[in-house]
Formats: sequence, structure tokens, C-alpha cells
Amino acid sequence: MLSLLVLTLGSLLPQTPAQTPATAPAARVEVAKEDPAVTALALKIYGQMRSGKVDESLMTEPMNKALTPAVLAQTKPMFDQLGDPVKLTLESSVKSAAGTTWVYLAEFATAQLHVHIYVMADGKVGGYRLAP
Repeated sequence: MLSLLVLTLGSLLPQTPAQTPATAPAARVEVAKEDPAVTALALKIYGQMRSGKVDESLMTEPMNKALTPAVLAQTKPMFDQLGDPVKLTLESSVKSAAGTTWVYLAEFATAQLHVHIYVMADGKVGGYRLAP
């Protein structure tokens, strides 16, 4: 059941540029250092998704359009089932001209998932998803 919900959530939210075929690998630059502000933002968005209400000022316009009340209501049970992360560890980050994709390993009491957050150059969240 959990994997179905994860796949459903991933299909509903915009993909980050690091995941789209149009992103040229040559344009990517690996960023190895963790940014505590981005880690805090990833946790904050997770908490907001779990509550079923996100702060639209943190998101890009396409994200705000994607995160309709119906989508938030549909995904809230998955976040509730997972609970809060016990640990969040940065695995990688990839910088592009428009922003940076950060990938974390999130450890929960009953599962481990990857949290992908795409932060635009202006600091707004342009993508957020959970994946196996």
C-alpha cells in the first residue's frame, strides 16, 4: 500500500529538472555540502504536506497549481502513515542554471524513502516528491 501511495504522489507533483530527460548532464554540477536551510525547508514542506496545507509563498506558481486541495487530501494519509522522519541525511545535490535538486534519505519508523526537493534560484520550491 505504501509503495502505491509513493508512486501516486510522485506522479502528481512536477518533476525536478534533474529528473527530466531534457536536462543535459553536462549542465549539472554536483554539490556535496549540506545546506542546513534547505534541510530545514525539506522538513518544513514535509510537515506541511502531512498537515494537508502548504504555505503557497514557499512554492513556485506551477507547484501551487499542482498542490490543489484535492491532491493534498489524497496524499495526506500517506504522510500520516509514515509519520515524521526519524533522520534526514543528504545523499546528493545537483545544481543547474535554474536551481538545485537536493536528494535526502529519509528514515521513518517503518520505511526509508528518498525526498527530492528542487529549490529554484529564487529560493522557491519547484518540486517535491518522495520515492523509494
